[in-house]
Amino acid sequence: MLLMVIGFLPEDQESVLGLAPASSQVIDLDTIDPGIPVDAPVSGVVAVIARTFTDLRRAASLAALLPKAKHHVIAVAMSSPDRPFSPAVASPDRPAMVSFQAQRAPAGDWSVEARFAGPSSVGEFVAALVRGLGGNRLQTMPGPRIALAGAGASHWRPGDPGVTLTTMRGPLGDPDEIPPADLVLRSTGPEPSEWSDLRMRVVIDRPQADQRSPARPEAADEHGDENATMAPPYDVDAVPPVDERSVNPTGFVSTPQLGDAVLTQTGDRWSVQVDPGSLVRFHPSGAVTDADVARLRQLRAVTIEWGSGIAPIAATRVVAGLAAAGVPLRAAHVPPWAMALGGELADLITGVGESDLTDDLRREEHSIRLRRTALRGHSTEARWRSLAGAAGLPVPSRPTASVVLCTRRPEFLDFALRQIARQRHVDLELILTLHGIPADLPEVKAAVAGFDRPITVVEVPPDVLFGAALNHGVARACGRYVAKWDDDDWYSPDFLADMILASSYTGAELVGCHAQFVYLGQIDLTIYRRARSEWMDRRISGGTFLIERSALDSVGGFPLVQRHVDAALLDGLSAAGARIYRAHSLGYALHRRATGHTWNQPVTYFLRGAALQWRGLRFSAFIDSADTPLPLTSVGSVPE
Repeated sequence: MLLMVIGFLPEDQESVLGLAPASSQVIDLDTIDPGIPVDAPVSGVVAVIARTFTDLRRAASLAALLPKAKHHVIAVAMSSPDRPFSPAVASPDRPAMVSFQAQRAPAGDWSVEARFAGPSSVGEFVAALVRGLGGNRLQTMPGPRIALAGAGASHWRPGDPGVTLTTMRGPLGDPDEIPPADLVLRSTGPEPSEWSDLRMRVVIDRPQADQRSPARPEAADEHGDENATMAPPYDVDAVPPVDERSVNPTGFVSTPQLGDAVLTQTGDRWSVQVDPGSLVRFHPSGAVTDADVARLRQLRAVTIEWGSGIAPIAATRVVAGLAAAGVPLRAAHVPPWAMALGGELADLITGVGESDLTDDLRREEHSIRLRRTALRGHSTEARWRSLAGAAGLPVPSRPTASVVLCTRRPEFLDFALRQIARQRHVDLELILTLHGIPADLPEVKAAVAGFDRPITVVEVPPDVLFGAALNHGVARACGRYVAKWDDDDWYSPDFLADMILASSYTGAELVGCHAQFVYLGQIDLTIYRRARSEWMDRRISGGTFLIERSALDSVGGFPLVQRHVDAALLDGLSAAGARIYRAHSLGYALHRRATGHTWNQPVTYFLRGAALQWRGLRFSAFIDSADTPLPLTSVGSVPE
């Protein structure tokens, strides 16, 4: 047997290796040269054991070096019981699979075993499992074609089996042909090797994450390599990225059952400690995994006690990973050697007060600010956009959103359009669909004239079904995402950006949120309803739908019904196998009036579910109701 392991802590190696027969060959994928393929075992049996799903995604990035075999065993030793386990294996070019078995233990750890009619690529099998466990969506990354070299280089491109693997010196593929990559990233020690392939214009050297001495600001000048560059440890781009598809806010707990803990350093290792011992010990590379985060979810907060900075990149990486997962962090200060976190993230960590973390709502707001900032600055997508841009290589434009606002109420247009215009960190267009009201009404003309983003006005006759009216608007949309917007609800300026971010880290085809804040206009009361967020769940408010245009087209658009359009769309998507995700709800507030709704419920329905209530308008810190006041005109009874 050939046993390949990845992600295990030094103290776990012996117990893992004890699982293999005495005659087995054992390879640690974290330490080998990824440019040298692994030979197939004589026995034809290959096992890949990853510590966590995050580590298995890194193994997928090393797919090209893994051998072929008839008998594959893939296992993950630590996994959250809440993580979906549905390994879909697509193998159109692989020898026929003759048997497949999957097992999952109550603790979440799992294994799969497959036999093929002939030698089959273990790397392709691992990549297919990763896709299946992540929703069976293709792994897409922005930017140029990438080549990786050096031990631990898979930390830079997790979950991407399309990378080119090479040795530290090159060359990159056949020297007489066009290089298979546009950029080479080498994970190096203190003395990088000279790069030999002069066809490559961009070679980036990055210190190994567990390196104990500060990296040199310049790389390989003495070797004569003018293209290679090494970032100092306080540069954000010196830190390997967070794998946002496995380390993200999914599973956040808004009412934790445990108290505070401390993130502290012992030697060159980091751990989260609670009395009387360690809750989580992190890998020397500083990588945070999905299993690590799952064990921390019930903590109210984690206080950072900065160590000596002996391995600054690993330390920064731990903090960035925890922040990206939404773990509430705080610290009295951020030392200069950890400023690769970025100024905004450092300010958030040091600016939060103890009282903010004892209150559940304020704690969740802090978590949302942390995750937004960390994912925008330290995710794999963010890191490669930055690296490619710094190298002068083209980067694809960010995904666009088409906001479809279908309304019968001209008196609400100014209120709605001002909120859409305030959306930030997103490239959007507005498709204003006027359902039975003319575009030359004074209220319509005034609202459209004051809107400073791209806008398309669509007029639809009043007798057209609501679902059909929405589809008229969608037909004019150009964005990758379609956002369904209600004209009388409140949205934070980061609402769309947060939903797109959630789509990115979950791979869900539709993202939305629950209406936890509800303003009851009849009695001038705002209520807050407790509800779980950041998990796969179809119980979301129709005014918050953000759906990929391709997914919407695949089910024929919005259902052709007058009422319950949202529920009918969710039914169709679920039947088609789409994933629906409920993101955080603190950027949205539902407005309930006495009449004028397609879904009518009495005030008592909402009051029964209220955990908190306030007189007048009072939402989360992300929504400024004073900046978007309610319309003063009377509201008609025509629902939309």
